[in-house]
Order: sequence, then structure tokens, then C-alpha cells
Amino acid sequence: MTKVFLVDDYPELLALQRVFREAKFCSQPDDVEVSHSPIVARMFERLIAILIANDVERDGESARLRWIQWLTIDESRDEWFAAVRRAGDDPRWESLSHAEQLDHARLLLSPFVVQPEIADRFVLAVNQANRQHNK
Repeated sequence: MTKVFLVDDYPELLALQRVFREAKFCSQPDDVEVSHSPIVARMFERLIAILIANDVERDGESARLRWIQWLTIDESRDEWFAAVRRAGDDPRWESLSHAEQLDHARLLLSPFVVQPEIADRFVLAVNQANRQHNK
């Protein structure tokens, strides 16, 4: 029998979102596999969907717009730089095909929205950082 862990208190959901964000995007990770885990990415995405649904129910569509804005990732965000570092530190990165690097970029940046041009810029940033590091 599978046991269930239920979090249905809004402040606890927000706290859990902060825990996920800290675990995936902290500057000095103790467990780097957290950032690369598809399971963690899916759980984080589910949590964000629940938070959005709660906020929309409480505050209306303006809440969804706030979340959409927050979930838009680019080079100005700390999470971006943390994910670039994680990818650059991954010894497998160089052996991945371009398509695999794009997929891995989406995984590392989850739960943020990663449009194709953002994924391309992420891969370019990682590859440039690796070239700088290898000089």
C-alpha cells in the first residue's frame, strides 16, 4: 500500500515551493542530483500548478499573469546562473547531442517556462562557460 503525503495548507504549499527552489537552484548544492532529477522537476511543476490554481481561485486571472511573469526565465535570473553552473559541472554535458542538451536545459530550468529560443540561449551560455573554463 502506498502512503500519501498531503500538503493542503496554502502557507505550507508556498514553503514547499521555496524548498524546491532552494534545492534546485542554490549556489552551493550538497546534492547536485536534485537539479538533474526528472522526478524532482515533475514534482516542482505539479506544485507550481497547484499554487497557480489556488491563487487564481483566490485572486482571479491577475494571479495567473503574476505566475506567468515569475515563471518566465532568462539570463537576468539567479536560477538561470545556477542551472548554467549545474550543466557546466556535469561531465556528461559535452557528450550530449544538441537535442539532448536542449532537453537537459529544460530539465535543469524546470519549473520555469523554457521557450525554444531560451533553451538555445541556455545551451550557448553553458558551452561558452565551458570554453572559458577550459582555456
